[in-house]
Amino acid sequence: MASWTPIPGETPIDDLSGLKLKTVRTRAELNVVEAENVLEAVVKYLAARPNRRLAPFNLPWARRLHREMFGKVWNWAGQFRTRDLNLGIPWYQVPEGLENLLEDLRAWEQGGAPLVEQAARLHYRAVHIHPFVNGNGRWSRMLANIWLKQHDAAPVAWPEETIGDASPIRDEYLAAIRLADQGDDGPLLELHARFTPK
Repeated sequence: MASWTPIPGETPIDDLSGLKLKTVRTRAELNVVEAENVLEAVVKYLAARPNRRLAPFNLPWARRLHREMFGKVWNWAGQFRTRDLNLGIPWYQVPEGLENLLEDLRAWEQGGAPLVEQAARLHYRAVHIHPFVNGNGRWSRMLANIWLKQHDAAPVAWPEETIGDASPIRDEYLAAIRLADQGDDGPLLELHARFTPK
């Protein structure tokens, strides 16, 4: 499969050697097999309230979650990137950055920050760190949803348009992430609230 031109806001996939499924030839086919793999993690963590043993929110588990979401498709699933990408902190800072995020998450919880803010901050900071070669957005949204579910709150029902191909909701989502990069997390919080089932 030849590499394809990335859609706006997507981390380019410039090395397809890690693709386990050699029958995948197009972006559409890749989207299908990744979605099937991600769905297994959705069922595992969001079908019922995940306890702290199942989802301890520590560094080894954060890596394992990515592997559970993408490990049937990519050899590098769950492995921190070893090079800089067009997004994210420097690759060598990823483990420390994630450790700091997970420590901050506990502080937000203990400090009584509103749960939706905890989830949105977790989501944003995880995307900003960008620990993996790809799948960071879906993994970050899943982290936030597992946190919500673990605290008896409804997970955010992100529209399918936030992944795969260019769309108005994807554009709005990416704009909200960029505003959060500048210190304005209001639009991202609004998206979390808008797509949370009432």
